[in-house]
Amino acid sequence: MLRRFSILSLAAAAMFFVGCDTEDGPDSPWGPNNGGGNNGGNEQKPEVVVKPIEKADNIVVAHRGAVKEFGGTPDNSIASLRNAISLGCYGSELDIYWTKDNDVIVAHADGNCQINRMYPWENTVAELRRGGVLSNGEVLPTLKEYLEVAVTEGKCTKLVLDIKNITSPTSIDATTRAQYCINACRRSIEIAQEMGAEEWMEFICTGNATVMAGCAPLCESAKIPIGWMANKAATEYDRLGKGCQYAYRWANLSLEYMNDGFSGGKRTIDEFVNLGIEFSVFNTDTDQQMDYYVSQSHKLKCICTNYPKKLLSKMKN
Repeated sequence: MLRRFSILSLAAAAMFFVGCDTEDGPDSPWGPNNGGGNNGGNEQKPEVVVKPIEKADNIVVAHRGAVKEFGGTPDNSIASLRNAISLGCYGSELDIYWTKDNDVIVAHADGNCQINRMYPWENTVAELRRGGVLSNGEVLPTLKEYLEVAVTEGKCTKLVLDIKNITSPTSIDATTRAQYCINACRRSIEIAQEMGAEEWMEFICTGNATVMAGCAPLCESAKIPIGWMANKAATEYDRLGKGCQYAYRWANLSLEYMNDGFSGGKRTIDEFVNLGIEFSVFNTDTDQQMDYYVSQSHKLKCICTNYPKKLLSKMKN
């Protein structure tokens, strides 16, 4: 059944999620409770129809959208998402950060965790956008704008939201930095729920155990899968995921962690799938990597790559 919503000012942050034991307030780092978002006050936009997502015929995830195969489209741009949609990818990976005005911005921060030389949690979407546009002229997109494109123009391409770890500045304590990451997850879920678009997205979470512990109950409550990127034994995933259906039941690991004959790590696919834990890898970019993981694709949830068009062609051969 088609679901509709009017795109108005974003609602106040919901407080019913499990795992939330800190009261939010406008001056708290845990997330303002006085509304948020950045869509122009009372400005109304056309109604958006959220259609049911179709099942993809592949397991390819385009890293930061399909970028390198499309003439240098900037990563995390709406254009890169449209590229992934045009290929019919299972998913398009994107990087998310929580902003001062309780919104979610889509961007890959620099090594200092800054976007346009600003910390996103200290600035509003409008302020971040004033810092500069993408190389193709696009403004920094919000998650809501990303979802609008996915649900109206896509058929099967999910958004795979990467909850980025915040390691800087060190003047902010690690607990607070982790909470900013959890806020990005919380607010993303709220945005999807406001739209009725939960089935159009999944999460992947930094290996930071504190962040995952905060995001896991949010995803479990919302029934949205979340993959953990921790280089931990499958038995640890299984222990933490007892009684869960959506959290700790999916391992999304970097190739550097894998014992696959050329990566040099110690994790194996079978270690996870034998315990009923879904498994995926990133980023499979070379022919050797692609050929191996295509041969193992029957065991995998998805494969992330910077070259989705090439990987799709290999999977179809």
